[in-house]
Amino acid sequence: MSPTRGERDVAIDQFRGLSIALMVVVNYFEHVRAMPAWVKHAPDIGITIADFVAPAFIFAIGLTFGGSVRRRFAAQGPQRTIEHVLKRALALIGLGLLFTIGEQSYGFNHGQPWGTLQAIGVAIALTLPALWLAPMVRLVLALALVAGYQTLLGHGWLDIVLAASHAGIQGSLSWTALLLLATVFADLRASRARFLALAFALLVAGLLLALWFPISKHRMSVSFDFVVASSAALAFALVELWVAARAPVRALVTWGNNPLVLYVTHLVLLSVFLVPAVPWWHVEASVPQALVQGVAFVAVLHVWARFLERRTIFVAL
Repeated sequence: MSPTRGERDVAIDQFRGLSIALMVVVNYFEHVRAMPAWVKHAPDIGITIADFVAPAFIFAIGLTFGGSVRRRFAAQGPQRTIEHVLKRALALIGLGLLFTIGEQSYGFNHGQPWGTLQAIGVAIALTLPALWLAPMVRLVLALALVAGYQTLLGHGWLDIVLAASHAGIQGSLSWTALLLLATVFADLRASRARFLALAFALLVAGLLLALWFPISKHRMSVSFDFVVASSAALAFALVELWVAARAPVRALVTWGNNPLVLYVTHLVLLSVFLVPAVPWWHVEASVPQALVQGVAFVAVLHVWARFLERRTIFVAL
């Protein structure tokens, strides 16, 4: 059951905190050559644990996006609501471009200056008009959007998408479909049976579609969208059961309170490890060395998250 207005949803906070914590760890280990392939993103076709993380974060955004916008709309009216959301979306795109251009200047990113923040920003802007549609209409819209994107992949977009990071600007259509699906799941939370039915239906559909359209985060394929959206929904259902049965994991809730600040902070901290031209420091580090550094990396971020929480500083997406 969703909380009443004005209360924090601990299940969502914990799920969001888990998503951002995993994203931080995955991004840290991505450039360490000694780390096994299953903790890094699949180069193209295939899927690893790392490939579920960013979609789970998008799913967490979708769980609160619709309700937040509709409450602001009722309190402040359409113009201020639209301005607020679009300013946030543009800020994410701009901030993401700054980081991506910085990565490119040090040779860590190629092709279009595109990354997670840009994909989220575009998805938020494109999803906004659909938030007043009925959940099932949004579901049909998401399915149509990802089907159209998959069709375009087969008619000239594939090479462009493969040459870009996070599927580039074109792939933002697929990220938008993911966010739309998340808003549908958010509205189905009151009915666990319908929530789970949609999750399992998408999972089966994704696995079947993989026979024709390979699962690939790099391509943001339709099969990938369905598999990761359903997996995020099922993972969130487990988090809800955990919170209902026992106390939430306090550390994850702390991270879930300020996901955007932590994401941006972790990008800044990554520069400490990626920018110095000393291979043994990060890229050529041994697994034990990388693990020790990774623990220190997460610990610094947790201290920062606790500092923000104690001062009740919360920066929403």
